[in-house]
Amino acid sequence: MRDVNVVLVRAQLAVATSAPGRARAPVALPRRRVDHFELALLGVFAALSIWVLALDVWQVVEHGLVWTGTDGLFVIDQMQYLAWIRDASHHVLAANLFVLRPTPADYFQPAVAISGALAALGISPSLALLLWKPVAVVGTFYGVRAYVNRNLTWRPERHAALALGLLFASFTVVYGAFGVIGDLAPAFLSWGYPFGLLSLAAMLFALVAYSRDRAADRLGWGAPVLGALASSLHPWQGEVMILTLLGAEAIRWRAYAGARRRLVLPAVTVGATALPLVYYGILGRADLSWELAREAAVHSFSLWSLVLALAPLALPALLAYRSRPQSFIAAATRVWPLAALIVYVLSATGLSSTPLHAFSGITVPLAVLAVEGVRRVEKTKVPRPKLVAWLLIAAVTVPATVYELSVAHEFMAPTPGNANFISRGERDALDYLARNREPGGVLTRFYLGSVVPARTGRRTFVGNCIWSQPNCSPRAQTAQQLFDGSLSNRAARRFVRRSGARFVLADCQTQNSLVRTLGPLLIGLRRFGCATVYELDAPGPAVGPLAESRLDAAVRAPRRQ
Repeated sequence: MRDVNVVLVRAQLAVATSAPGRARAPVALPRRRVDHFELALLGVFAALSIWVLALDVWQVVEHGLVWTGTDGLFVIDQMQYLAWIRDASHHVLAANLFVLRPTPADYFQPAVAISGALAALGISPSLALLLWKPVAVVGTFYGVRAYVNRNLTWRPERHAALALGLLFASFTVVYGAFGVIGDLAPAFLSWGYPFGLLSLAAMLFALVAYSRDRAADRLGWGAPVLGALASSLHPWQGEVMILTLLGAEAIRWRAYAGARRRLVLPAVTVGATALPLVYYGILGRADLSWELAREAAVHSFSLWSLVLALAPLALPALLAYRSRPQSFIAAATRVWPLAALIVYVLSATGLSSTPLHAFSGITVPLAVLAVEGVRRVEKTKVPRPKLVAWLLIAAVTVPATVYELSVAHEFMAPTPGNANFISRGERDALDYLARNREPGGVLTRFYLGSVVPARTGRRTFVGNCIWSQPNCSPRAQTAQQLFDGSLSNRAARRFVRRSGARFVLADCQTQNSLVRTLGPLLIGLRRFGCATVYELDAPGPAVGPLAESRLDAAVRAPRRQ
């Protein structure tokens, strides 16, 4: 009976997509409940998503370490989100707190704004960020499921595509070393990148909603709103969605059933999705911090590493391109990888940054295409074909995933200079700076500087080389020399005076006292175990190499923001 139903559904789809140019009633695909296999897959995906969080909590419970609230392998990115949330808790919009010069509060991101509102109610920024994890994980699961179900009708094929879309991970060569490109896997994005995962979910639901509205010849609100949400949360997904939609329309334009909505639906959806991108474009040119951050985030990443990583999915997916797509969603699935490649190339130029983000979620369309491609291969007599198929799926999901879990375990181990865990003295010093009503920025070592904005709401001299621009590395090196005691007293005072900092925070790695070094600049100090906060007199004007801002000829913090 199941096979008969599949044949009937496919026959209905064939009739609905024939005779281009004629108006046709949309085919209502049956709604499918989540089955036991899908629930199990959701459980696996959720379990993988809390792996890093569990490692952090274990360190706190087992060893009594002081956790800074991060939930990912790359602490700098987590601290950037927490700094935005802390700043948004005061005035909705967020500023760049990783420099001591004044920067405008002009960044709006809906999830950050909501987290900021929760922080304003008394919830810690780290918890306000962590609350997005279950939303992102569940949203992505149902987004991938909806997208797969829109493309495939046979249950085993849907199960295979869903498993591959969520869990695919493959080995490759990264900068000459054996490894895995985590950004390609949704499970990796769940480790501290909820905004990217939420954006992927919004994009998937937007494409499904657009496909339904297009088939029904109606202008719905779902696709435009979800497209705008995807762009505002993670602009790379918005760019990929626009190119995917336009490419799919170019392929299926003659077969568009709708006459009244022929131009309105794509125009409204593309326009709504593009609005946040226009905002980001203006932000990158009107705000110096965003302009410098974009330039700092441009990097090269080998396309061949990506090709090698995606080959197990891409090779069978290529077989699906031999047939012409018979629906809009099928055309979109074929265009998506090409759209991601275009965004990747453009992001590696001065027009954008961080090109690897263009491939977030790429496993979803490739999984659907791979299943379609395998289906089109002439069947041979393979013993237990289902067992063989699932063994192949396990081969391209389990080994690399286990490897990623092992790498994460090594990354999360407490090490000197890693702000994932700090000492109790450093925690108490940061708490003191958060309570102190005296305005002013903080000069400290780089790793602790990454924590300052999130924990205190104050500006830091250096702490994130995307945002502590320009000349982040020289700044960090000079700060390191200050706390290592390798600067002369005269050079140290000159550096501290020109930094514009009001407080100097000596971390627990600093062995020598800075009382004699800071000399006449010092007006007070507080000790917190192995950490010390030195308070300086009013910061002077920044001159020389530290007067780097083209808009603000000073590197100082005249007020606390």
